[in-house]
Order: sequence, then C-alpha cells, then structure tokens
Amino acid sequence: MKNKIAALRDSAPVQQALAFMEKDCEHIVEQQIELALIPAYSNHEEKKAARFREMIEEMGYETYQDEVNNTFAVIKGPEGSPVVMVTAHLDTVFPMDTKLELKRDGNRICIPGICDDTRGCAEVLAILRAMKTANIKPACTLLIGGDVGEEGVGNFRGVRHIFNTKNTKVDAFISIDGAGDGLTYGAASDVQYRITFRGPGGHSMGAFGLVNPIMCMGRTIARIAEERVPFDPVTIFNVSTVTGGTGVTSIASECSFTMDVRSASAEVMQAFHQKCIDIAHECADEEYARWQDVRDARAASGEKLRFDPEARIEISTEEFSGSIGGIQDPNCEIVNILRGAFEASGIEPQMRALSSTDANIPLSLGIPAATISCGGVSGGTHDYTEWYDPTDSYKGAQKNLLCVLSLTGVEGIAEPLISKTQTK
Repeated sequence: MKNKIAALRDSAPVQQALAFMEKDCEHIVEQQIELALIPAYSNHEEKKAARFREMIEEMGYETYQDEVNNTFAVIKGPEGSPVVMVTAHLDTVFPMDTKLELKRDGNRICIPGICDDTRGCAEVLAILRAMKTANIKPACTLLIGGDVGEEGVGNFRGVRHIFNTKNTKVDAFISIDGAGDGLTYGAASDVQYRITFRGPGGHSMGAFGLVNPIMCMGRTIARIAEERVPFDPVTIFNVSTVTGGTGVTSIASECSFTMDVRSASAEVMQAFHQKCIDIAHECADEEYARWQDVRDARAASGEKLRFDPEARIEISTEEFSGSIGGIQDPNCEIVNILRGAFEASGIEPQMRALSSTDANIPLSLGIPAATISCGGVSGGTHDYTEWYDPTDSYKGAQKNLLCVLSLTGVEGIAEPLISKTQTK
C-alpha cells in the first residue's frame, strides 16, 4: 500500500496539484476568512451554505444542496466503483448575534470560528481547485463538500440527514475538522442535555426557608464535580452553561445547567448520564430537608408564613444532542490508507482513538470513517478568542488532498485503494 501511495504522490498530475496548493496558500486563507465572517450558528447555516455553494460552482463543478443545506460537489466515477464522501462542517458554536470581525495578532488570525470548522471548508475548496487545475478525475465516485449542524445543538443534523433520511451508501467517509496532524479513527458515544430545577420562588427574606432551585442546582453541580469516571474506557463530563435567577432579592423559580458526557463505551456514557440525573433528584430531596429547621422555627414563632412550607423542587431533563459512536481497529483498511497518505506527505499522524465529529454517524452505522485535521495551528477553539495561524498550512491541505486521492484513486493512474463494502 505504501508503494502505491508513493507512486500516486509522484505522478505528474498529483505533483502538479500539490505544487498548485502551495502557490494557492494565500487564496485558501482568504476564502477561510471570508467564510468565517458569515454567521453560521448550528441550524442557521443558510448564508454560509449559499456562499460555499457559489465558491464550488465558480470552479465549474456541479453542486447538490439538499433540504437542510448540506452542499456537495458530486464527481461521478465509473459504474460500480466505490463511493467516497469527504466533508467539513459549515456551522460554528457561536450564536448569530456574535460580533465577527477580523483581528490579527502576529501570524494569528482571530475570528470566532476561524478554524472549527471554517478551515476545513476552505480545504475542501482547495482540494477541488487543485484537482481542477491538474485535470484530476477520481477513479471512483467522490461526494465532497460541507454539511450542517455538526456542533452541539445541531446534533449532527446534516450527516444524520444524509445517512438516515436519504439512506446514502458510501464505502468511506472522511471528516476534515480541526487543525494539526490528527487522525481520529473512532467516535465517542455522547449526550448533551439540560437539567432544569423549578420551585415556587419568593422574596429572599420573606420566603427564607423555602426550597431554592439555584442552591439545589449548586449542590448538584458540586456533587457531580466530585464524581470520578474511568480512564479506560475513556470517559469525560462537563458542566457547560448555567442560567437562572430573577434578581438579587429573589429566590429563583427556575434555573438550569447543561451537561456534556462522552465515553468510548455507550453503556458507561448512559450510566453516568443517568447518575447525574439521579444526583439532581437526590439534591432536590436534600434541599427540602436542609431548610426544615428554618421552616419549623418560623412556624413555632407564630409567624404566618408567606410561602408553602411543603413546596419541593421539581426536576426535568431535556436531551438536545447525542449519538452512539463506533470503535474501529487502528489497523483497518481506511486507517491504513490515511496513515500511509500522511506519511507519504512527510507528516507523522497523531493517532486518536476517539472524538465527536461528523464521523460519529457513519461509524455508528458500521461505515468505514475517520477524521483528519487541517493544516496550520489553532487555539481557543469554541471560545470567542479562537485563532488560527496559517504558517505553512498548505502542507496540511496537500496531505488531505493525498488522503482523498489515495482513497478514490486517479483515473488513468491509480485504482481506488478503498474497498467496496457498503455499495456492492
């Protein structure tokens, strides 16, 4: 396999495409900046998808955009050949009213969403442009473009639509996401949800002794923070956002926090998810018991209570995102091909067993899939301080081009290395 990838890399058309990518480096970054300045919060990607589609069509490719704004160039290969899908996600985690402006700090480009995953979208465009320039035609069918709703609240909406609604059949799936030298071959099972605490609320003095949703929530978060999760299977949890309260002199009637739980094991993930909910209910009971002596003292004093002393905290849970992942052998066919393309590009892949990306969905369906990183370096991901350093970033784009062509092959030069497993 290594010899075949090396021969493909050294072929005249691929060498032309790789050389073009180096010259095209500034243009790739320009398109990355342009796309990053278009608001595209998950489930609101319409404008970014429209511009992305224009950019593909300006190169002379035909595009397909579905009902949810997944946008792809479809390059058909010979009848009966494998089908490869390559995608980056168009959405970001930043709400639509986020101030998007270009700032520079030395080599760093600072815009919320500049890397995750706008760089991936820019590299998809760069791959298409390099193929067009070198007149490269894949030796199998290639679906390449951008999908929607990858981030948290999107819940992999775009890729779910592709595979679950459209019943799309592909033999290999590649997500281009993040910066660096990562090659991720597995997907974590995950769930994101909101736990809400409700009570009658009241005056902070007049209703002192009444159950307090915010104090109950604080007790719950503190208890969860003390929990331990296994390193094997790898499991993580995070309290993500906290909301609630009406004023400094009020006992709140409602508050909530969001949780993110992920694990290499779906069973471990589900068990810890349920444990967090159980803790919330236990803390609601503790909140009621905590103030019993205050209520008793106030009642014994002859004071007419201005609140219901029997009121309790009500707990509700809302899941808004989650998926079951999939684990692949690190020496399976698709991983070996991609590893070979990395190494042929002079890049040692940073092998990662787990992540949560668009590859979760195909992996959960048993479809060979992986996530490969873009060129360049980034920081502040998912924060308003997100930045991207494009120094020598073209090398990552070259590597990703070789990854794609190693899977698809090149007409007249090399056959696809990926086997037909899903589209027989």
